[in-house]
Amino acid sequence: MGNEYDNEKFFEEYAKMPRSRDGLGSAGEWHQLKPLFPPLRGKKVLDLGCGYGWHCKYAAEQGAVFWGVMW
Repeated sequence: MGNEYDNEKFFEEYAKMPRSRDGLGSAGEWHQLKPLFPPLRGKKVLDLGCGYGWHCKYAAEQGAVFWGVMW
């Protein structure tokens, strides 16, 4: 089983999605997911499979120390 993101055609289409181009505000589920996050100021956050880094950006804006790992 391969990684779908390694498929050039899949990734080309994925990159066109609003959530890929514009960030979390363009992800349909963000308005429901965001309230579930605890306050992040001073927290350490690890984002595994961070993709475009939108959650890392959010964590930084909230005052967290973060690490994003993309593979």
